[in-house]
Amino acid sequence: MAMAEYNITIEAHSDYSRSFQIKVDGTPLDLSGYSFAAQIREHHTSPDSVNFTVNIVDAPTGVIAMSLTDEVTGTLEPGTQYYDLVMTGSDSRKQRLLGGRAFVKAGITR
Repeated sequence: MAMAEYNITIEAHSDYSRSFQIKVDGTPLDLSGYSFAAQIREHHTSPDSVNFTVNIVDAPTGVIAMSLTDEVTGTLEPGTQYYDLVMTGSDSRKQRLLGGRAFVKAGITR
């Protein structure tokens, strides 16, 4: 399965959540036994990163959710950043599933 590119927009100082359904050849992947991690960085060589919370919403139908709290989005620099989502199998094999640009919009009201 090749990594899919998907750009996201994050409003600073607001909660962020986005659900995704993982499919292989058009069929939902049963996520039982898998774990997930996702990070956002200013660029791929940045030493600093922010971790998304990634939860399996419905394992049999392949649905996960990535989220950030308003406190966390408030720490992000406005502008273009980058993120990716990695899936780890029960055999410890890692696969990058999703990635792209994360457009962070500055907020006014806090």
